[in-house]
Amino acid sequence: MRWLVLLPVFVFFALPVRADDDCTLKNNYCVPFIGCTLDGKDYYVGRTFGRESGVLEARGLSGATCSGTWNRTALGTGRAVFSCSDGVSGRATYTYIHRSTGTAKGRGRTKGGDRLQFWAGHRIGAFILTEGGLDPDIAACVAQAMGAHG
Repeated sequence: MRWLVLLPVFVFFALPVRADDDCTLKNNYCVPFIGCTLDGKDYYVGRTFGRESGVLEARGLSGATCSGTWNRTALGTGRAVFSCSDGVSGRATYTYIHRSTGTAKGRGRTKGGDRLQFWAGHRIGAFILTEGGLDPDIAACVAQAMGAHG
């Protein structure tokens, strides 16, 4: 039974994640990201700009648009703050970078208390396939986000 649920997820993870065709490191160091609520019921797909700090933009499952800023700390972690057109706002911290895929992984929380998990990089799908072990709700959320915006 579990294989039936994970097969569509695997297919989506094989697709590249793109916020837009012009989201490349050559374009103001543009990096795509995906964020999901831990219950898997909502996601955010977007991109950040800048090498050490900059702006971010995203769209949620509901269609809400989000914007904010991010920066890299002296310890090498990344921090972001964001607010969305539907009133949701929050923070995220990226604390792990997977060397072979270049994917950063982080967690966050909305001011309403929803916990979030985020991935940023040009090879998020490859990272998910390599790391595995995602909760089924999160895996389905990531697959949905990648399918809708990939």
